[in-house]
Amino acid sequence: MEEQHNRINQEWVTLNAVRGMVKIASKGSMSKSTYDNTLEFGGELYPDLLGPENSLLKRERESDTTKEYRQKADLKSIKTKTKVTALELVLEDIEEYNSYLEIAKENKNDKKRTDQLKRKLGQLDKARKELEPKSHTENQLIFRDAYNVNRDLPELSRGHAYKDFQLSDGKTLRIRILHPDRPEHITGADIIYERHNEYSDGINIVAVQYKIWEDRQLYISDPRMMGQLNKMRNFLCDKGICQTKTNEYRFPYCSGFLRPTDKLQTVDQKFISTGEHLPICKIDTCASVGKRGGSLLEYNNIKASSLSGELFEELFNRGKIGSRELSPDELEELYRDASVIDSSDTVIIYAQEFST
Repeated sequence: MEEQHNRINQEWVTLNAVRGMVKIASKGSMSKSTYDNTLEFGGELYPDLLGPENSLLKRERESDTTKEYRQKADLKSIKTKTKVTALELVLEDIEEYNSYLEIAKENKNDKKRTDQLKRKLGQLDKARKELEPKSHTENQLIFRDAYNVNRDLPELSRGHAYKDFQLSDGKTLRIRILHPDRPEHITGADIIYERHNEYSDGINIVAVQYKIWEDRQLYISDPRMMGQLNKMRNFLCDKGICQTKTNEYRFPYCSGFLRPTDKLQTVDQKFISTGEHLPICKIDTCASVGKRGGSLLEYNNIKASSLSGELFEELFNRGKIGSRELSPDELEELYRDASVIDSSDTVIIYAQEFST
């Protein structure tokens, strides 16, 4: 049971990280950033965690018919000692039910009712759409692929897979899935956004660390949590990327944020996640001593210093939060020193948005 809860937490926090990325890339579009769309997109990016064959959250949101055929396929595979897929069984039954309806259509004088057959066929057709990830995804994906597009950007993290997606406003979003390949975790961040200025060639970055909290409370004094936050400070704050000499009107140049995320109790719970983005430089001043004696963050104590998800997305897209502008060389040096991103038990997403 504990293993399942850990899996749910991992999927849930990753889903929220992907959704935050989608909302920023789609300029806050709620229709494009639904949880169902985000699950589709997350399954494309990280199939081992959020793919339809692996994700507990994805499976739970499927129809009862799809679940039934998955079970039948598993058992038939054992019975026949050959691989049988749920989609194969669904398509076989769709063909059978269509044949019955054709017979009814040809025998117009026969008054036999077919309403239950049509109802069942509708359920099978819905299951077919859920089980056809490729064709279904083509209709659901938020961005259309734009592979093999040459970009004059520093080549970072060689060997890591990435995808480019064409956005509706003519820009391109680059997504890298970065799996941990070193024992120590350098940055402590779960997701990094880049915004490239086509006029100045400058780049602003923001890093976000996602954490599950319960009852809007998060203890931050355990060694693992403290270590991740310190790595974010070393990666960002200590490098001076939040310092600037200009008088540009905007928010402070905070580039590292902690994003507490509401816990999902069960896989069949309605997906709702509220969360604040708290600058990591404000954590100590917002923390209090909890009942367990550790350092505690509570919603009421951080809301004056944090940004809601909607504000975070809007301000980032308007260039009002994030680091000072870095040159491509500075960005490359920053990532090289940090071995470009790492994590312990969550997927890390690295996103670049730049103009064509």
